[in-house]
Amino acid sequence: MAGSQTRSAVNKTKRVVYSQRLANGDTTSRMKHFISAILLSFRYKWTIFGAILCSLFVALLWGASLSTVFPVVKIVLEDKTAHEWIAEEIKDSEDRHAKLVAESAELQAEHMAAFGDEKKALGNKLDALANRVDSEKHALSHYQGLQPYITKYAPKSAFNTLVLAMCWLLGTTILKGILLVISTILVARISNRTVMDMRRIYYRKALELDQRRIERMGTSLMMTHLSSNMTMISGGLKVFYGKSIREPFKMITCLVGAAMISLPLLMISLVVVPAGVFLIHGISKRMKGAMKSEIAGMREVFQTLIETLSWLKTVRIFNRESTERRRFKENSDVLYRMSINIALYDSLLRPITEVLGIISISLSLLAGSYLVLNQETALFGIQILDRPLKPGMLILFYTMLAGASDPARKMSEIVNVMVRGGTACQILDNAYEKQKSYVKAPENPVAVPAHSESIEFQNVTFQYTKDQLVLNGIDLFVPFGETVAIVGSNGCGKSTLMNLIARFYDPKDGKVFLDGKNIRLMNPKKLRRQVAWVTQQSVLFKGSVWENIAYGSSSATDMDIRHAASVARVDQFLDKLPDGYNSQVGDNGSLLSAGQRQRVALARAIVADPTILILDEATSQVDGQTESLIHDSLAEFVKGRTTFIVTHRSSSLRLADRVLVMENGLIVHDSSVENARETSSHFNYLFAKSA
Repeated sequence: MAGSQTRSAVNKTKRVVYSQRLANGDTTSRMKHFISAILLSFRYKWTIFGAILCSLFVALLWGASLSTVFPVVKIVLEDKTAHEWIAEEIKDSEDRHAKLVAESAELQAEHMAAFGDEKKALGNKLDALANRVDSEKHALSHYQGLQPYITKYAPKSAFNTLVLAMCWLLGTTILKGILLVISTILVARISNRTVMDMRRIYYRKALELDQRRIERMGTSLMMTHLSSNMTMISGGLKVFYGKSIREPFKMITCLVGAAMISLPLLMISLVVVPAGVFLIHGISKRMKGAMKSEIAGMREVFQTLIETLSWLKTVRIFNRESTERRRFKENSDVLYRMSINIALYDSLLRPITEVLGIISISLSLLAGSYLVLNQETALFGIQILDRPLKPGMLILFYTMLAGASDPARKMSEIVNVMVRGGTACQILDNAYEKQKSYVKAPENPVAVPAHSESIEFQNVTFQYTKDQLVLNGIDLFVPFGETVAIVGSNGCGKSTLMNLIARFYDPKDGKVFLDGKNIRLMNPKKLRRQVAWVTQQSVLFKGSVWENIAYGSSSATDMDIRHAASVARVDQFLDKLPDGYNSQVGDNGSLLSAGQRQRVALARAIVADPTILILDEATSQVDGQTESLIHDSLAEFVKGRTTFIVTHRSSSLRLADRVLVMENGLIVHDSSVENARETSSHFNYLFAKSA
């Protein structure tokens, strides 16, 4: 119980540290990382163009459908036809223009007779009146230009006008729906293909990471990167190319329509916008913190699943099911709380935008109603309108405001998704781009020689951490073609020595040479083409026996695969499998026994035809008789290759020309097998060290 609590506390500490580390990046940094995903999506420029074009037309049709309110309110509800409406507007405009001209003439006469301040005040009134005359003249010209088209095309009854308006509304709605579907499909294509490209890129980067970084990062975090983080980026791209383009277009369309009616009245309605921006920014900051903790929590959930399901036998044999359930519940509870926090912040956005929208419309409603009811053009001495508004135009103005408020609300709700996408991009960049690589190919690598001379260690020191010295001044020379057995207790540095040959790690000090050339100056990939490695924990991939053996060489022929299977004694158990070579091995070889897995792994190494063969407890899982047969076959195979055998079994020395004993990171004994066997006491000493 105490151990479980300790592990829980440690996991909690990890989540806090992880969240604090992410918190160092500000919003600008997150968006900078998200821009890299956007730039990657530009390879699908024609799809992007189509999505933007669809969004633009959706916005225009949104405004066009809202404009239907005007003929309904102004014409139908007042039982007028379009012909009657335009004739009335022209007559009213003519009368108003004539009245304004007369008032202007009277005011002009007063202005000429006035002096001093009175003359100046009358001059200002005269200028304002002149503006109203020009506005009315412009309106009259507009109505007169519109009249021939209404006379020719508009219905001659109020009901037919309503039918036309409804047909217009239905047509724009259908077309808008079609374009919205097309836009959604195009946006999905952009986001999914971009994320598919990113997943391939980061998967390739993951495969290229040096071993130390992979071990420090852990499988669970890498799975989180390539699964949930990619899902967040996909959501962010869908919002970016969908709502973040479409909704602003819709809002701009409605605001432009409202501004055409009265720009000052629109400005009155927008005075609450700064307050809305401030509130939404505050919520988004808190949401970012919750999302960072959610990502850290997701990592812990993945870690629990991987460990428990991968080692279920261990869990069951020690009856620790309840412990693992408790650990999973704790991690899931943390993830749940983070999700609830995100839901809370997300839910606050809608009421905030709705309240601000009501305030905005209320302000403009009060101001507009005062102007319409009193047929005024100024408010508190400030000129708001060029000519008095009629109720129908005011209703259209409010309709446009309402039409703009819906996209504004949706735009505030996309903050959540955009923050997720930006945070996920930042995490990926920090994990795969900004971390120091311990093992990498030099800019100008030397050619990797075809191994034919020697492998040499010169004063090699290595440590995984500052306080963990694993190899301490190793000097070793191995001629080409020699088979070297390495024995010693666990943790003495045997496998680490092999890791340096394959350049999974580089020495802290000292050098490793292949045929006289420093392997640190070589491309690791090209170096490993000459190396094959079989470990005690035999790793098999999901697939058939044949596919797992062929994995060792992409150019292997059927004859090569069958020969390798024969050398590793895989053919001895094929008749027990349901489909022979085509039998599935299961996840990590779960459908085979430990010994069978080890023989398949050995065959995979053999088919690679390496010049350097590393056998790290490669036959520890097979029985003595089978091991003897494998050794007989390997005796011929290892000729002409440099072979290292890490072992705790004296029987493995049958293949060796030389034996090394390691202790505390040092080679404490180096002799031929024959010399080691000269006295039984000495021979027993060697394997006592490896016990």
